Amino acid sequence: MSFSFDGSQKVHYFESGNINLPDSTMLVEEVPLAITINGVTHAVMMVTPIHLDAFVIGFILSEGIINNVNEIRDLKIQRIEGNTAYLNLSSLSIDVELSPRALAQFKQTKKARLGSTGCGLCGVESIDYALPEIGKLSDSTPISTQVLIGLREVLFSYQELGKETGAIHAALLLSDQGKVMICMEDIGRHNALDKIIGYALSNKINLHNHSVVMSSRCSTELIQKAVRAGLSRLIHLASPSTLAVSLAQHANLTLIHLPRKDSPRIFTPIEA
Repeated sequence: MSFSFDGSQKVHYFESGNINLPDSTMLVEEVPLAITINGVTHAVMMVTPIHLDAFVIGFILSEGIINNVNEIRDLKIQRIEGNTAYLNLSSLSIDVELSPRALAQFKQTKKARLGSTGCGLCGVESIDYALPEIGKLSDSTPISTQVLIGLREVLFSYQELGKETGAIHAALLLSDQGKVMICMEDIGRHNALDKIIGYALSNKINLHNHSVVMSSRCSTELIQKAVRAGLSRLIHLASPSTLAVSLAQHANLTLIHLPRKDSPRIFTPIEA
């Protein structure tokens, strides 16, 4: 029941201040995985495509779908090539075949959970719900290298809860002039960004040409949230996934990684 896929991919980037000399780095892969139970869609998860059998077994156990591994009759994995139109993205689908007793329990639980919401989409169709079209941002003004250098330390200095607990994510809003506006913290990285977006909406702040510096890796969900809010730049302390870079390119969102020692890495769009 062991499957083998690559878990990383080489991606090209340009160092801030030197756009004429491209370099490359390995980024963790992030792909959509449609999980179906006896042909019925249960969830679409963003995963790194290694140890998928262990992931799916652990997932359906923690979801309460099975009580033990013996209730699984088979796992069937399928690679779906280029099914998402605007990204030409490869994705994965795993169908879990349960025992008749476990399947009956799953159907009863799913019916109670979903109520009137329909189910039964095939894996290919359900991928589109995880990666909806998010549109494109208008061009933004390039952020200077001087602003980027030192942002890692600036973020840490504004983390009040982070100084006390350490185990919390932070999002720092920068104005169109690169000035700190507010820092939001939360145990969930998505929650921290949501707080920034809510603050901007409440204070009627147009996020065009604004930046958010985040303590976490950039995921597809964060890019979707940023684009929907009209935020021009996401700046992260950890490197993005390959899918995050692709989504940012599609949406014209500036995506920047701040390594601990090296120069800031601007993945997309290219800025001077």
